Amino acid sequence: MKYILIAACTFFLVTSTKGDDKQKKGQLTSVSPNPKTLKGKVMFGYQGWHGTPNDGSGVNGWKHWFRNSRPDSAHALFDFWPDMREYPEAALSPTDMFYRNGKPAKLYSSYNYQTVDLHFKWMQDYNLDGVFQQRFITEIKRPPGKKHFDQVVRNVKRASEKYQRVYCIMYDISGGGKNWKELLMNDWKFLVDSLKLTEGDSYLFHKEKPLVAIWGLGFEHNSFASDKQADSLINWFHRDAPKKYQATVFGGVNDNWSNHSQVWKSVYAKMDVISPWAVGRYGDFEGADNFAKNKVIPDIIRSKDQGTDYMPVVFPGFSWYNLRQGRSAFNQIPRRGGEFFWKQASNVMKAGAEMIYIAMFDEVDEGTAMYKLAESVRDKPHRTSFLSLDECKESQPSDWYLKLSSLTSDMLKGAVPKQYDFLQVKKKLNK
Repeated sequence: MKYILIAACTFFLVTSTKGDDKQKKGQLTSVSPNPKTLKGKVMFGYQGWHGTPNDGSGVNGWKHWFRNSRPDSAHALFDFWPDMREYPEAALSPTDMFYRNGKPAKLYSSYNYQTVDLHFKWMQDYNLDGVFQQRFITEIKRPPGKKHFDQVVRNVKRASEKYQRVYCIMYDISGGGKNWKELLMNDWKFLVDSLKLTEGDSYLFHKEKPLVAIWGLGFEHNSFASDKQADSLINWFHRDAPKKYQATVFGGVNDNWSNHSQVWKSVYAKMDVISPWAVGRYGDFEGADNFAKNKVIPDIIRSKDQGTDYMPVVFPGFSWYNLRQGRSAFNQIPRRGGEFFWKQASNVMKAGAEMIYIAMFDEVDEGTAMYKLAESVRDKPHRTSFLSLDECKESQPSDWYLKLSSLTSDMLKGAVPKQYDFLQVKKKLNK
């Protein structure tokens, strides 16, 4: 888990979509993001790692939902309960939990296309650009994990083309072992040759090549990934690989990257885009302000000096009480009704960010999910230890974070005037 390691764009109009109240009134027209650049984009991390019994993957378990295949609160691996009202019945499996009205509580599988279709529909509904599709080396080096994530990529490719969103692959090398580089290169060849990812209309390019993100370079916990391996991998993507495999490289690095050795700094200088991790590095407004002052602003200057694009990370809050079996605080970093997220988004835009990475779209495991979530206790299973959006004692609609993301995107692109005062933002979104 990542937390453990504590704009010029061209758009064209497409048909109006139905989502929040603004869209139902015809006040918002969805636009298709330009797949030729990362500039001006607000992108989500998309885990796609949830599975259920009999979803066709062959795992026959509750992947990333429950431990020991026991689908109840005591064995849960996630903290935020999703808003399940719009998911197609065919994508769901019943748990051993029930809502207050006696109806069975069900959860989805990302292996099922209908789940991913709904998620990308939401992205179009709220005029959001797209996702970094997470691809975990620890998962794809084993047949069951590879089968699951191959299908998720197929689902993402299909849904992104249908709803005219963008995506690119983000490799997470955490725990990848000494052969991580070879596994990554071979997998990229497979995606290009067999799944034809880069030939689709929705795969994201940057600087005239397909964009590939590699998360975890230079982290202490990934000591198996040496600076020499990282350097040779970037060279491979830039020039040594056959042309059809060449790509622009996005590097997900630690927030202290500027203090690393000169050898590592030379590796970072070769990256086309650099994105220092921020989740869990602070947990309140003051911490967010200090991080922007001491990290984001100096990092933007450093990146420009070395000719690298810079993409800061923001997140809504954090909680992994169930994942850690009660060894961490419940609702560890409160969302504060969206104000914590808005503080970060405002800070990075004030600092001059031209692109923003939101962690994450669907990670209920660590409580960072931005998609539709349970609004209150009535919307989650009875007598269970899950979070809902009324955690700050203030009612929020299930799509509140999609709305905040949409406004962030509009502001970053210059489509609406920048407004950093959260009270004014709430008034605007609640009209």
